Amino acid sequence: MKDVLIRSVFGALFLMVVFTPFVYDVRNDANLMNLVFFTFTMLGTHELFEMGKKSPFQNTLKLPALILVVALFIPLLIQTLAHFYPAVSNTFWHLIIESPLLFILWGILVLAIGVFCYWIFKKENIDFVFKRTFIFNFFYPVLPMWVLAMAYTFTNNFDKQILLVVLLPIYLNDTLAYVSGRIFGKHLLLPGVSPKKTWEGFAGGLLGAALVMLAILYFAGHFNALNAIAVAVISILASILATLGDLFESKLKRSIHIKDSGNILPGHGGILDRIDAMLFVAPVLYVLLALIS
Repeated sequence: MKDVLIRSVFGALFLMVVFTPFVYDVRNDANLMNLVFFTFTMLGTHELFEMGKKSPFQNTLKLPALILVVALFIPLLIQTLAHFYPAVSNTFWHLIIESPLLFILWGILVLAIGVFCYWIFKKENIDFVFKRTFIFNFFYPVLPMWVLAMAYTFTNNFDKQILLVVLLPIYLNDTLAYVSGRIFGKHLLLPGVSPKKTWEGFAGGLLGAALVMLAILYFAGHFNALNAIAVAVISILASILATLGDLFESKLKRSIHIKDSGNILPGHGGILDRIDAMLFVAPVLYVLLALIS
């Protein structure tokens, strides 16, 4: 009971950290979420290199990796600062968004996620990624968070609400899959990767998240056939990608025989344990929806 309480409290605090800046951004056309994305990326990089110490391979490029994260996010953080201090120049950012860089990086990210998914099902052990932790770190978690941050900064305050449509199914799927699995779970989904995930839990999370999202759409007064289909498809895709993201993180930890990526969040583990699903879902779907809108 105590563990459940601790997990619930820190889970709620985590969501507050994520969604408080988001609400401000939507209301004020700011980009405070860039601070969240930057912090998650820095902490995720730190955790990945610490995880690498449990592997048979040496990795000594942690400081350069952190410096790279800072360098990549500087234009985004300048843009955030420019909202509060308009005198701050953000010309460099405009040069970035007017180039095809974001879409090239998004394509590379989709390919990388495809490779990670292949590893989940086809590789017995993936500790080899720690042979080149600096390179692996760029694709996981730096590139997903960087692409998401760029796309988020790209969009106006109204379109920033897309982030809610993308993130909400992730947390709904996680919660409803856990409940469904505990009540109905009998058939293991991928026992060699995650011994607790079941097909029943997967189905419950996927269908439950879609139904809740449709209910939200209905009570928000935007329900029609087109919107319902769009929300259902987004929710289902988010649930599938979230599950794959969670499985990949589980396989990564299993390869080096650890339970959690860190201990920054009592009851949850590390930052990578909390954003593993988000890394597969958010940048992919957010960019797609931003382009459509």
